[in-house]
Amino acid sequence: MKVINNNQIKYGLSEKAFPVTLSRFCTWYIIGLTAVSYACNPVEAKEEDQMPNIVLIVADDLGYGDLSCYGATKISTPNIDNLASEGMRFTNAYVASSLCSPSRYSILTGCYSWRTQLKKGVLTPFARPLIEKDQTTLASVLKKSGYYTACVGKWHLGFNWKLKDNKPSDAHESVFDSWGTDAQEHIDFSEPVGDGPIEKGFDYFFGIPGSNNMIPFVLIENDRVTAPPSIPNNFGAKTLRAPNWDIRFLDQILAGKAVEIIDNHFQNKKTAPLFLYFPTSAIHPPCLPALTKGMGHAGMRGDKVIEFDQIVGELVKALEKNGALKNTLIIVTSDNGPLPGDPFVQTERFKNKVFGNEFDYFQPYFAAYQPEYRGNSGQEKGWLVYGHTPAAGLLGFKSDAWEGGLWVPLVVHWPGKIKKGTVNDKMVCTVDLLATFAEITGEKLSDIEGGDSYSFLKNLLDDNAPQIRNSLTMAAGRSGAMVVRKGDWKYIEAADRATQNLPQAYPPPPNEYPGFSRVFESQVYNLKEDVHEKFNLFDKNPEKAAELKAVISQVKRNLKSEDK
Repeated sequence: MKVINNNQIKYGLSEKAFPVTLSRFCTWYIIGLTAVSYACNPVEAKEEDQMPNIVLIVADDLGYGDLSCYGATKISTPNIDNLASEGMRFTNAYVASSLCSPSRYSILTGCYSWRTQLKKGVLTPFARPLIEKDQTTLASVLKKSGYYTACVGKWHLGFNWKLKDNKPSDAHESVFDSWGTDAQEHIDFSEPVGDGPIEKGFDYFFGIPGSNNMIPFVLIENDRVTAPPSIPNNFGAKTLRAPNWDIRFLDQILAGKAVEIIDNHFQNKKTAPLFLYFPTSAIHPPCLPALTKGMGHAGMRGDKVIEFDQIVGELVKALEKNGALKNTLIIVTSDNGPLPGDPFVQTERFKNKVFGNEFDYFQPYFAAYQPEYRGNSGQEKGWLVYGHTPAAGLLGFKSDAWEGGLWVPLVVHWPGKIKKGTVNDKMVCTVDLLATFAEITGEKLSDIEGGDSYSFLKNLLDDNAPQIRNSLTMAAGRSGAMVVRKGDWKYIEAADRATQNLPQAYPPPPNEYPGFSRVFESQVYNLKEDVHEKFNLFDKNPEKAAELKAVISQVKRNLKSEDK
């Protein structure tokens, strides 16, 4: 007897289009409410000398203060905490940009995104690919070493979308560079989407083209849209969505596919090692924690962090079940810093019971504890916060040049290789993953491959090993201002007022942002003495300012020049 799952009945979907049943996720969420135990009699790896499997999990907007192993008290993240206690937790890890697309570009290519045409901001919904044709990526490096490479989750690095026959004469402006929802009307969703993950070194892709609040609201498998947008979207942008797109269960859908890949890979006894790149949709707003609602004390966003932690636990559980955990390098990090809390405007919408009584998010939260309202400007009209500090009290948030936007959690688990419970304070950056993976596999990179990436393998194997970087040259996601970290010092160049609309771009919650005019000032901080960036020393220490500014000129002229 063939069993039809409840999602197939509800949506009329094939297993290929909707790979995970809701009942399965409800089951594993109930079972997984406690941390997965990673140390309970793991199955021995079949070949001790084979190259490690690599699972890279990149959260969207996860902050340095969002995990309990980094000090969070309103949120509990036992699965990631266990990875940290049995592996290594970095306390000085950065991203190359404080926004999504540029940060992900740097993660995958080992190159700073400010070298591309994307100097600030993120890619539009139908933007052309940011990664150049034949450019080296994490996937292409590992594929050369015999890995099976899979990407599941959020891409947001552009595709070559095909247009309908009635395409506009100004397609570049009205479609590819447009933020308007009407751009979707010109896309032919029946055609393959080109120059995406499959052309960038991945053997398989299943995921979403951009953020969970961006059109098109579709799922893509390899180079095909699984179902076109055809029914009204019930939340967010007033446009259409695919029938198999449900923002409430999006992360469960993606996690189920990731688990499926792990199961299929090892149960089919594939000899190739596995590389799984899993950039989640969580914790990007809107945060709709359908299965973890009310489990924490930091609002909807906080419960979404808990959901992310449980998803990490499910991937670890799948590796353990298949006897692969012992020979797997697991990395958990974020693409940039967090947002302050639940955006007020979005939260207000829940009062209208967008999803019906079953998903009336607003009232159940505030019956248990009261939020604090902060901010009164910008498109979000402020934030609801709960005594939780997602950026760990650091200055700034996602998109900013300050530490709260660029400093991220980084947890690495590698049994038998990394000393358990290690806390590493060496400065590293997610742009360094490409060189690190290349050294692990023995692949030699040319001078132009991963030109800004430095291997920190030695730091993983020995927490006393010296820091591999002398400096780090980053960018503020929203303003595009260059940022240099060198030793204890940090330099932020002044944003160009002529090209910015920053005073209206983000609400400044009291006590967490400085006066907004500081964005347009050159800034220098001694982070050892002033990690919260309260005291701008640019005018008081011109020599240090000149030294740090010179790093930008040096790095712009020369690749591989920051280890000197």
